[in-house]
Amino acid sequence: WAKAESSSSPPPVLITPNTVNLCISAWCYSNKGQIAAERAQRLLNWMENLPASTNTSSSSSSSQFASLLPQPNYQSYALAIDAWAQAAVIESSKGSAATTTTTTTNNNNTATNSKSIPDATKAGFNCAKRAEELLMRMQAKHEELQRLSEITNRDLPYNSELQPDTNVFNKVLMAWSHIRGGTKASSIRAMRILDLMQELHHHQSSDAPSWQGIGLSKVQPNLHTYKCVIYAWGHASHTLEGPDRAEEILRHMLSISKAGNNLGKEVLPDEECFHIVMKSHAELVRRRGKGDISNADRARQVTDLLNWMELLGVRRTKPKIEPTTESYRIALSAWAWSHHIDAPKQLEEILFRMIRACELNRNKLRDIQNGLGSKDSFTLAVTPETKDFNTVINCCSFARGVGVPKDELDDDIKLSQQLALKETYDIAEGVLDALLSFPYAQPDSNTFAGMIRACVNLLPDTDERDVRVIDIFRLAYQTPNTAVKSSVIPERLQVPAGGGCVDANVLRQLRYAIPTSEYIRVREEYEEHRRKNSK
Repeated sequence: WAKAESSSSPPPVLITPNTVNLCISAWCYSNKGQIAAERAQRLLNWMENLPASTNTSSSSSSSQFASLLPQPNYQSYALAIDAWAQAAVIESSKGSAATTTTTTTNNNNTATNSKSIPDATKAGFNCAKRAEELLMRMQAKHEELQRLSEITNRDLPYNSELQPDTNVFNKVLMAWSHIRGGTKASSIRAMRILDLMQELHHHQSSDAPSWQGIGLSKVQPNLHTYKCVIYAWGHASHTLEGPDRAEEILRHMLSISKAGNNLGKEVLPDEECFHIVMKSHAELVRRRGKGDISNADRARQVTDLLNWMELLGVRRTKPKIEPTTESYRIALSAWAWSHHIDAPKQLEEILFRMIRACELNRNKLRDIQNGLGSKDSFTLAVTPETKDFNTVINCCSFARGVGVPKDELDDDIKLSQQLALKETYDIAEGVLDALLSFPYAQPDSNTFAGMIRACVNLLPDTDERDVRVIDIFRLAYQTPNTAVKSSVIPERLQVPAGGGCVDANVLRQLRYAIPTSEYIRVREEYEEHRRKNSK
């Protein structure tokens, strides 16, 4: 017995694929960017090369333990791909202060600078490219094993353990779509991944098993897949076609859901898809700035998408799609940034649609509380805030510069322009009245500063205008201030105790709006009111 005990040796400690995968996972979620991705792929390459190194050895012990060596599985490739996808986002986010490379070309003795791409964005592009290459390697390995199984081992067929599924493809799409400062090239690469997924799904659907009549395919584009591609085009810089391409994909998603196929529920766009496209149109309007004639067309596209969301909300799609506060707010911003002559009217219409949607939701809430409705389909998705009213007022206050210079105007044109400005002021005044009567928001100092500015910019310089400005100022310091004090703005610029909604900005606008003698008189009234109410 003693001899047998001395001759026995401890069992070998085997490294399993799960052990290596834990190491790959640690690097994947270490937030180390490209360094972590390279270490993760190094472990994957080590597992792939182990059988080859064993075959080169002629010893019997090496061949005996060859089957015990760790082999890369689905999780190994998925983690390595995820590491490169996260590295693409991390590396591209490091370029806020990075240097950029600018290419200069000379043509006909004229030097023109091409649009520069930050070095950090290029680093993120390379990481996303490595993730895609690893995905293609995983797909090629799966196809090779499938082919060998059909030829050599029909009794024990390969059961597609290494086949990349939708989750793995979506990781690569996340890499291409979320590169900071992504370009048209990264968006095209994301589209290529989507096209490959659709092709593989079509190819696999005929041979895939089914359950209750539904085909079970490992590669099947879902909502997250399309959302990544929409995000890629919506945030693509250095190209003007990005928002339009994003909207095309959005409309394609709805057409797929209408087709009545098995994918309809999976690809029906949600509110976030609409918001990505709407923000991309609005951001392009903001970047182009004042004076671009196509800004109004872009703003109308945002409004059309908002109309589409309202229509889907009425149709009660499942899952439910309806505009939210952010939906209306994006449309307000797009028109405000357009500086178009029709912007105040469009903003007024969108704001009052927002108010009506809020009132409709509140009425439904009261019905539910009275036992007359269902809680399942109810959400308080729309509630206008003070800043939404202020957006419309400020847009009106800066609308005076529309048209040709005043020196070139005859009397009839001047009269028509004054009437148009008066109409714009009436819009601002109507918005103020709506805010004062709205139970879920209250005016603040920015509201009254914008109204005084609107008086100065939109009304003729008369005594009647001075009276109107003074009335607005009195309303400002008689209105209770409900805004929370800011820790960023200096104390001297904020609303003092007992001052209502009057801060330094309101006083500055008042000083510019009325004569000095009137300003002193009104200011004394205000100080007396503040002293009485600060006690």
